[in-house]
Amino acid sequence: MNRSTTLPLLPAAFAALLLAGPADAGERQHAVQAASPQPVAEVLRAGGGTVSGTVAAVGATWMTVQDDSARMDVTVRGLLPEGIAPGAPITVTGPVRKGGLVASEIILADGSPHRPLRGGHGLDHDDD
Repeated sequence: MNRSTTLPLLPAAFAALLLAGPADAGERQHAVQAASPQPVAEVLRAGGGTVSGTVAAVGATWMTVQDDSARMDVTVRGLLPEGIAPGAPITVTGPVRKGGLVASEIILADGSPHRPLRGGHGLDHDDD
C-alpha cells in the first residue's frame, strides 16, 4: 500500500473504535437482559446472562442450576416461585454477584415467567 491509500483509512478506523465504546469491567454493572441461553460456565465468566439447565438443589431463596458445563448457585430477592424442584428444567437471567447468579427473571418449565421485586419482598407473579 502506498501512503495515500493508508491515511484515509486511519480516521475511519479510529472513529469506529470510539463509537464502539469502552470494553472494561465497568460494563458488567449494566442490567442483564434475557437473551439466548449460554452455558453456565460462560455466564459465570461473562459476569451475567441467561442460562438454561436443570435444578440440582432448592432452598427457600436459592437454587443450584447445572448444565453440562458447570453448576451455579442462583439467589432471588424474596422467595422462589412454587414449582421449582430438583430435576426440573429452568431458565434464569441475571448478573453474577459473589460467584452466583442473582435472578432478575426465572422461566419455569411451563414457560411462566417470574421476576423478583426490586424491593426484595417476594416475587412478582404474572397472575397477581
